[in-house]
Amino acid sequence: MKEHFVKEITVLKEGEWVEDIFLVRSKQLLVRKDRKPYLMLKVGDKTGVIDCKLWDNTDEFKDRFTTDDFIMIKGIITSYQGTREINLKYIEKVDDNIINIQDFVAVSSYDSEDMTKELYSIINKFKNPYLQKLLILFYEDKDFMELFKIAPAAKDIHHAFMSGLLEHSIEVARLCIDIKRHFTEVDIDLLTTGAILHDIGKIRELKYRKGFDYTDEGRLIGHIVIGFEMINEKIRQIKDFPPKLEMILKHLIISHQGTNEWGSPKVPQTLEAIILHNMDDLSAKVNIYRKAIETDINEKGDFSSYNKALGRYLYKSRYTDLISSEDTSNTTDASGITQGKLF
Repeated sequence: MKEHFVKEITVLKEGEWVEDIFLVRSKQLLVRKDRKPYLMLKVGDKTGVIDCKLWDNTDEFKDRFTTDDFIMIKGIITSYQGTREINLKYIEKVDDNIINIQDFVAVSSYDSEDMTKELYSIINKFKNPYLQKLLILFYEDKDFMELFKIAPAAKDIHHAFMSGLLEHSIEVARLCIDIKRHFTEVDIDLLTTGAILHDIGKIRELKYRKGFDYTDEGRLIGHIVIGFEMINEKIRQIKDFPPKLEMILKHLIISHQGTNEWGSPKVPQTLEAIILHNMDDLSAKVNIYRKAIETDINEKGDFSSYNKALGRYLYKSRYTDLISSEDTSNTTDASGITQGKLF
């Protein structure tokens, strides 16, 4: 039985001994400055990922395992640029049959069936018959929904857990629906359709049997093009689907990452595309922040360790920390809006 998880290990003191089973997320054979080889690993479990380095006896251990193998490691906690690592002393491959996979794959805190019902509730309120039909075709596609309900939203940056894609998609949809109160000219059915479908290509871009990684299709084509093709296939099944609506919807999909540098072949050029990109980005960044604060190794001080994904240190203290602890699961802000859970 697994006893030590990454989240716990990252708060151990330097020099402490670690001995447990982990899943190999990546493996590289590199060369030190003195031209001697060393192994660089990323290993993980359901609570996170940690870097490991094997400096000595590389030839003895390098062929014992590969990426996606479970390994028993023994080593010492070290620190590099403020981040905990493990200096490995021993590695041994472990048989899959003795593994409890739930120890190694993170899962959404929301029930996938509840989220699926939430998705249907959103679709059921549509007024545009063409967009509603398009979403129903996806919803009634058993093969699609089987994957959409379990896929992560990313390999490791945001919502990188089972059912993360469904959680992220509904979260973006709800953010977009809320926007309608402030910008009444928004085509809410179009925007919400983009929110639900913007990342569907990730069900084929990523593989998620043990850890999370990219498929060959994901590396060579990517989720934007994959999703574009999936939507195109469903639209062909809908009689008289308006060509202009099809064009504008597809623009939402190919522009949702915002810039060419971030992978979008086109930048957002409609109001709905601009909003979708920003709500998608907001959902991702909030998830990154929450995960960073939850897993931060700096117990003392108001700032987290440096967060690579956001490119900054994060301030952990909040004004509400100064207020006597009360039930804050639902609070009302200055605008009178009740703040609560999404689902």
